[in-house]
Amino acid sequence: MPLDGMTGQIAMDCVGCGSAAVTERPDLTAQGYRRFRCRDCDQQFNERSDGVLNRASLPSDIIAFVVFCRLRYRLTLRDLSEIMLLRGFTVSHESIRRWEAKLLPVMGEALRKRRHGIGRCSGQSWYADETYLKVHGRMLPVSGDRSRRESHRHDDERDP
Repeated sequence: MPLDGMTGQIAMDCVGCGSAAVTERPDLTAQGYRRFRCRDCDQQFNERSDGVLNRASLPSDIIAFVVFCRLRYRLTLRDLSEIMLLRGFTVSHESIRRWEAKLLPVMGEALRKRRHGIGRCSGQSWYADETYLKVHGRMLPVSGDRSRRESHRHDDERDP
C-alpha cells in the first residue's frame, strides 16, 4: 500500500479489481476503520476488507492479542473467554478457536521468521531425543525425564 503524499495516510488499492482509482469516504465503520470506494468497479470496502478478519465483530488488534496470548501463555479457550469478559467483551470460546484457526498460519509464519531469521526454512534444525554419556565405562542415556533417570539408577543398583 503506497503512502499518500498529501495526507500522510496509507492509500488503498481496490480489493476487487486492484485499481488505484480509490476515494476515501468521509464516514468510518462502526469499529472506526476508514471506508473507501473504487471509482472503476464501484465497490465499497474498508481498511480490513482484504484481511483474514474481515467479518469479525471486534477490532483486529484485540483479536490478534487474544491469539497471541493463547500461543504465548498456553491459556485454554475458556480461560481466554473469561479474561475477555473481565475486559468487557463477550466472546465465546468457539469464536476464539475460529480466530486462532484463521490467524495461526499468518502469525506463525511471521513469528518463525522473527525468531529464526529470514533465511531459515523449516526442517533445517533437528533435536536429539536421547543423549548418552559414558559413566564408569558404561554408556548411560541422559534424559530430561526424571522418572527415566530414576529407573536407570535403580537398574544400575540391581546389576551385579
